[in-house]
Amino acid sequence: MSSSRWPLALLTLIIGIGIGAAGLWFLDRDGDGTLDAEAAAVETTVIAAEERDLRRFDEWAGTLQPGPSSPITAATRGTLTRTVDVGTTIVAGDAVAEIDGTAVVALYGSVPQFRELSIDSDPGADIRQLEENLVALGFDPTGTLTVDDTFTTTTATVVEAWETELGLNDPDGIVAAGQIAFIAGPSEVTSRTPVGAQTNAGQEILGTVTIAESGFINQPVPDEEAIDPVQEVDPAAEAPAGAIITEIAIDEGVEVIAGRPLYRWESDLGSIQLAVDVDEVASFDVGRPLEVELPDGQVIDAAVTELSDVARAIQDGGNTVTVIDVTVEPNAPIESIFTAGPVTIRVETDVTQAAILVPVSALIALAEGGHAIEVEGRGLLGVDLGAFDDGWVEIVEGTIVAGESVVVPS
Repeated sequence: MSSSRWPLALLTLIIGIGIGAAGLWFLDRDGDGTLDAEAAAVETTVIAAEERDLRRFDEWAGTLQPGPSSPITAATRGTLTRTVDVGTTIVAGDAVAEIDGTAVVALYGSVPQFRELSIDSDPGADIRQLEENLVALGFDPTGTLTVDDTFTTTTATVVEAWETELGLNDPDGIVAAGQIAFIAGPSEVTSRTPVGAQTNAGQEILGTVTIAESGFINQPVPDEEAIDPVQEVDPAAEAPAGAIITEIAIDEGVEVIAGRPLYRWESDLGSIQLAVDVDEVASFDVGRPLEVELPDGQVIDAAVTELSDVARAIQDGGNTVTVIDVTVEPNAPIESIFTAGPVTIRVETDVTQAAILVPVSALIALAEGGHAIEVEGRGLLGVDLGAFDDGWVEIVEGTIVAGESVVVPS
């Protein structure tokens, strides 16, 4: 919701305590002896000043989940007669629900099934998705199906074999509207509508999170002028970096048909969700890079991928706050022992390049006001301070260069 920042008073108190202690140590070195016993016990060491880019962030609280939310919805009106349990991992080919006794089967794809599919259907991407999945599931081992946007009699034959495997009483080679739930990849069920409930088109029947994206690598369709009609495919070059690649089975000796899936890839994908006050959502433009600290302390690079177009009200203490849901995706698959939990999201607000920093413990509070540091071989140097960064402080005025040694209590 709102960015979390150190309260100014608390930060000032902490810095003051550190500077005060250092000041007592320094002043008593040439003082009147009233603190000689304590000062004698203080030992010093030196630490080299550093030069680095100093980045400033706003921090936000978010939640890591196995992947983005993606509900499965009913395509037709009816009675929900079965669903899988919460916690179930569903993959292509799984029957995830039944409406009026008709199975709803999960397949991989980005285009939802919005119509009945048969030889009377106009060409479309939903037909290609259906054919790719049925080939990958092994329903065309002899390689007779041309995978394209057209539903042919061969497609109907393969669909009929699939329906027989599903146990339909009257397989007819026609895919009824709502029989397929296209999902982006393997998904985990997080919620479900109770069995017996009445459903309407577009109503959520299962809440899921996509735990991995999946896709197909097809045999290229050759150019009309190509000398060699069969081109070799490098799956590692076609799939996302780090993806798991599975070869799709085909009977030995069967000629590979152009457009036919040769491989399926699968890539783990976690996502981070957070709720942002509508007044501060400008910090989360789609595509904006940011850092995320995971529950195990690992810091990864990520980017904003989605802003909800629906505002909602939540309770924040005793106040009602209007927020927008924001989705953040990692730039690479997350390698962590945690798949869910709280995370810290850091949005960069400013950067000072080549800043000179010294440890906060090197600061000496001067009686006349201001601060100084002791530089080895040069003595006391008055300084003006800039930003603080995890136990270090930027020196904005005072001639000191990276590598010079400053005196600190050891």
